[in-house]
Amino acid sequence: MALHLTGLSLDELADVVDCLILGASHIADTDGEQAAHRLALAHRIGDALDALPPAS
Repeated sequence: MALHLTGLSLDELADVVDCLILGASHIADTDGEQAAHRLALAHRIGDALDALPPAS
């Protein structure tokens, strides 16, 4: 699956990843399944950002 985003900078997308990780840590004790989902999503987005060519 591909995702096409417009209007967000790489820094803003990195903030989204950070928020997913933070959100996962906040619910880890009460909803481990949702926390794992948020972490997996954060890692998938982060990996996709890492695979982008360097900004020029």
